[in-house]
Amino acid sequence: MKEQAKSILLAVLIVTSLTQSFFLTYNMPDFNAVMKRENEYMPVRPLGQEEKVENLIYPNRIVLHLGNDKHTLLYPDVPFYNIVLNRLKGRSFEAFQLKSAETIDWNLIRRQYEGIELQFESAIPAKLLEKVIPINDGDSAFMNENIRAIWIYALEDMNQVRVLFVTEDNGRVYESTDADLTVEDVKQQVEFGRGVPAYKRIDNKFYIPVEPYEMVQLVLPYQVFTPEEMQNSLFFDPTLTKIITEANGSVIYTDSKRGLQVNQEHHWVTYSDPSAPAEGKSEATTDALKAISFVNQHGGWNGKYRLSLIEDGTVNDLSGSMIQSQSGQHSQVRFQQYWGSYPIMMNSALKFGYVQVTLQNGMVTTYDRSLIKLGGHATQRELRNLPAGETLLNKLKQMERYSEITDVQPVYKPVLLDEGMKLTPAWQVTYRDGTTGWVI
Repeated sequence: MKEQAKSILLAVLIVTSLTQSFFLTYNMPDFNAVMKRENEYMPVRPLGQEEKVENLIYPNRIVLHLGNDKHTLLYPDVPFYNIVLNRLKGRSFEAFQLKSAETIDWNLIRRQYEGIELQFESAIPAKLLEKVIPINDGDSAFMNENIRAIWIYALEDMNQVRVLFVTEDNGRVYESTDADLTVEDVKQQVEFGRGVPAYKRIDNKFYIPVEPYEMVQLVLPYQVFTPEEMQNSLFFDPTLTKIITEANGSVIYTDSKRGLQVNQEHHWVTYSDPSAPAEGKSEATTDALKAISFVNQHGGWNGKYRLSLIEDGTVNDLSGSMIQSQSGQHSQVRFQQYWGSYPIMMNSALKFGYVQVTLQNGMVTTYDRSLIKLGGHATQRELRNLPAGETLLNKLKQMERYSEITDVQPVYKPVLLDEGMKLTPAWQVTYRDGTTGWVI
């Protein structure tokens, strides 16, 4: 009996041993996988969503000319703006011929004829514009131009529509002699302007509304992303970075090659990578596409934006000073942030309202953006009437640089409060040299 028990116990031990050997053999921990996770960068949540290039390129406003020197302005996301732009996207523009701007009486066209004028804050390369508006042309000369405005107006007595693409320097104009538009098409779109507030053109320079301009003042909830989250999206291995605290309170994350400067007061970051090649090609269309791709990969878009600037510029170093590029070509690509139909313009109280990418020889060297993400629904809303007509004009004339004003536009001024971000409606003026000011 005792020997039989020993035999059973021995058999159990042998089976248990074989079972353990089987699991050890076929279920060994994957030590290589552990090493891989330790050495590879694991991405964190982006600050915003990726965006397509065609969603970032659109006119900053559409001017409808009603004839008899009557006009109105449509801003992005206003229903009539969307209708007009979407209808034009469904047309085609072909067969471009170069014209001299000196032969065109713009003031006569503006006053006398019914038409549509698409205005871009900064000239857009035709190669980018064709991603939004169907441009079909084999002429490389036109496709290499930068377009600041598109004029479409009807010559009713001749049953003819003229379509003019105005270039950056206004010296060259290309006419699309084969545009898929009729006089009736233009008249139908111009009709949208007869039921909205009227504007008056002042000194052939800028427009102002005739009646008080109504906007909504908002307080929006917001969240602030941590510098570490931005750091993780920019550095391949964030564990290798070190932190430097400067006397002015800003913090720099650096891996000895690249740097991320954090302005804690404004929740603003500037990423710098000075390792751009000494030689390379810089071209506006390519640079804009690279800038959009870079933002998509490194943080994303935390709101609605519009491509607002493509131009040569200077490069920020880590100390915040401006330095001129020593070799090659560099350009700045800026995207203006919007809330609803209006841009959020940076002011001295808060650095906020745009994303900017600087490229040198086609490579990204600096990247500026806010860590603040606005919430989708306002906690406070209040209707505000901005001055218009003679009241606004008198305020403008009291400004020291009145003679230099080239544009007046409604915008939002951001102010950061404990309970949220306040967006206050305001008039902003643009001067001849590109600088801006506020109408008080």
